Parts: sequence; C-alpha cells; structure tokens
Amino acid sequence: MKKILAGFIMDGYGGGIDKYLLNFLENVHTENIRIDFLTNEVSPELETFLQKYHSRIFAIPNLKHPVGQYREVCRILEAESYDIVYLNISTAIDCIAAWAAKKKKVPRIFIHSHTSGNDCENPVKRMIFDSIHKFCRLSLYRAATEYYGCSEKAGLWMFPEKIVKSDRFQMIFNAVDLKKFTYSSAVRDDVRKELNLENKFVVGHVGNFVYQKNHYFLIDIFEELKRKCPEAVLLLLGRGERFETVEKRIKEKGLEDSVRLLGFRKDPDRLFQAMDFFLLPSYFEGLPTVGVEAQCTGLPSLMSDTITTEVKITENCWFLPLKEKPEVWADFILKHRETDREHISWIGKKEAYSLETLKKQQQRLLEK
Repeated sequence: MKKILAGFIMDGYGGGIDKYLLNFLENVHTENIRIDFLTNEVSPELETFLQKYHSRIFAIPNLKHPVGQYREVCRILEAESYDIVYLNISTAIDCIAAWAAKKKKVPRIFIHSHTSGNDCENPVKRMIFDSIHKFCRLSLYRAATEYYGCSEKAGLWMFPEKIVKSDRFQMIFNAVDLKKFTYSSAVRDDVRKELNLENKFVVGHVGNFVYQKNHYFLIDIFEELKRKCPEAVLLLLGRGERFETVEKRIKEKGLEDSVRLLGFRKDPDRLFQAMDFFLLPSYFEGLPTVGVEAQCTGLPSLMSDTITTEVKITENCWFLPLKEKPEVWADFILKHRETDREHISWIGKKEAYSLETLKKQQQRLLEK
C-alpha cells in the first residue's frame, strides 16, 4: 500500500487549499492508496467525512510552537513510514513539516505553493512575516524533491527562479466544475427574483474578508459606481476578520441599502448567475478560482493587475492597477458592462481548469 501524508487542511471549508486537498483525496484514493492529513485543530465534521476514505487526520502544534510541530511530525513519520509527504502551503514559513520529512528520509516530498503573498491584517506583522518568509524561502526548496504551484507567480513566491523556470516545476491549476459554472438565464431569473434584484445592475465579489482581498478599496469603487449608476447593487460573499470593519465602512458611506452581505455560501454558482459584473481588486492571488468560475458563467470581470494573467480565459476579463482611483475602476465597469453571456469568447482552454484535468494531473503525481 502507498501511504501519503498531506497538509495542511483546516475544516474542509477553509478555502482553496482545503478544496484542493479534498479533490486530491477523491481523485487518487484507491484500496492501495491511503491518504492521511495534517491540521492544527481537528474538525469533528471533517474527521467523520474522512472516515469513508479510511483517512486519518493528525492535529499538530501550530507555528507558534515550531519545536513542538517539528517533533510531532517526526513522531508521526516514524510511526507510519509514509512514501510521500505532500505539503500545500501559502508561505515558506510553513517549512517545518518539510524539514521533518527530509530528516526522516521520506522518499518523495512535494511542496505545492497556493498563493503569491502574505495575508496578514496587521501591517507591521505582515512586514515581519514577509521577512521571515524570504529567509525561509532561501532554503525551503532543499527540503523538497518535487515542486508545484497553482501558477507561475505562486511558484516564484515560494521557490527560486531557476526551479520555476525548469522542468522541475509543474503548474496545477485550481479546478472548476465547468458544468456547474455554466450560464443559465433561468437560474439567473430565479436568483434575481429571490434576492429582489430585478432591474438592478449587480456587481459581485466572492472572497473571505481579509487583507488579501482588499475590501476597503472595493467599497470605495462601489461608492463611485453607485454615484454614477443609482441602480447598482453589490453582492459580497464570504466571512473573515474584516467583516465587521467592512460593514461599518459600508454604513459610514450610506451604502447599507445597496450592499448585500451574504456571508459564507455553498452556492456561489447560483449567485454568479445573478451578477452582471465580477470585481476582484486583490493585493495578490496565486490563481483565483473564483475568477475562473465567474468567467465560466460569462461574467465580465475586472481584477487588479497584481493577479496573474493566467486567470484570463475569456475576452471579457480585464486588469487595472490598484494605484488607479476608484473613479477609474467605476468608469471602466460601466464602459464594459454590456456582455452577451450566451456566447463567450474564449481565449484560453477552459478545460485546463476542469475537474477532469485536475484528476489526471493528481493521479500522475503518484505514478513514479
């Protein structure tokens, strides 16, 4: 039996990495392959879900206790004799498990980069974490045997350029259920009626309320948009530490009647249908799955130019600098609001982001 230890997972709903790891589990699991997971705190719901795959989940100390984490990972590796350790991480600070795997001579150690920046609310801490990341990045690649990323930009964030530009690095795009995220006028009408959005110009955003997603600037853009287009409505999906401060900012600007805070939703595919425009002014991304999902539903999409252009798969996806004023973003949205969602002009192969492609790529990871 081939045994794999994968990390780091949260609760199954923790974002892109959680989704990716659950896809990995579903795509490669067989009677001859067992996949266990690393986490910082076990979610009972996730633990129950994993039982049908005969997968276990191990809680290890977080990065506030690096020595404890190192020792615990070493203990797990000694007890289980894994063939592969597959670490999906956002910063090189998460290097401890990789070094533990190298210490215990695990035959194959995969490191997979899922972003291109450090998401930390406090600017001073963010600067400190960036410095620690850069220091850890100098040697992290030496602990791995194989290198992966959701985009080239994510790869360059985690690994030396000499690796990313070589055949030692492989991109694995975040997957989208293409059938689920296909435009439907019937679903659009239903959702717009359900949310009382008839005769509205609906701008949408999907993402956790955190520094990375740049909600403050997003609200400033919408304020300008609302001034120029009184029928505009903004849908915000997500949760996170900035939720209350964003809500306060909305009220201070007198926009509470035009901004819908929908919280965490399991049906973003339906809500994309109700939108007229998708907005993603992030400070950074690895490769935003929501950007691909939005385009698959035919939505015109405007993103910050800090986001990798690999996300652009239709003619109706554009990028603007964050240094541009909110008014410039608002004007651009209004200028490009008219789109025929029934006839999408593809410039990239959407199949590269399909679940079927992801399955083939993940299965090939284990062929050696």
